[in-house]
Amino acid sequence: MGRAQKVLSFLLTHSKIMMPKLNPTVIYEFVVTVFLACWFLATILCQFKETKVSWFIRYKIDFFSLIPLWTFFAPHPGKRDYHLLFRDKITDGNYSEWQEMEITEERTIWSWLWNPEKRDKKILSDVVQSLVSSIPSYREKTGSLNLLMFSTPYIIVLHAISQYKKQSQNCFRQFMLAESSGYQKETTPSLILLSVFHQI
Repeated sequence: MGRAQKVLSFLLTHSKIMMPKLNPTVIYEFVVTVFLACWFLATILCQFKETKVSWFIRYKIDFFSLIPLWTFFAPHPGKRDYHLLFRDKITDGNYSEWQEMEITEERTIWSWLWNPEKRDKKILSDVVQSLVSSIPSYREKTGSLNLLMFSTPYIIVLHAISQYKKQSQNCFRQFMLAESSGYQKETTPSLILLSVFHQI
């Protein structure tokens, strides 16, 4: 019995030597690091397209709404892109292909230094948005969009589209406004407004 006790005492002594003491500070830092890493990973997974994983995290795990969303500072951010297209009437029943007139500026590495088209693109973009926002009002008041052609936004857009890539002095041009939504470009653009042919 005495020998067995000596062996047991020897094992306990050496096991204490082999196992280092767990520092409470180290444990705390490890737990906090793991928590923050998991929080960061869950935040990334829940930012974009709705998936089974993001749905499970947001509605089954995140009881206290700790996972932020990219719309935090703007609950209803602008998620629509407007497209301005035009075509020319060559002869009766013969039309050119639809072409798009860029209404948003494409950023380059030098845009901060030299960007002469910024103001024109910004004005046109604002006018297009104003035109789009006025469509429901005209449709509700008159039942049609005939009077819309006399509105200031419509005339400005028509003027801009008439001067863009003009090939001849006497031709008829039609423009179209379409919108696409979604930052992942998954939706097909939908028609907002189709003008009549205007002589330019």
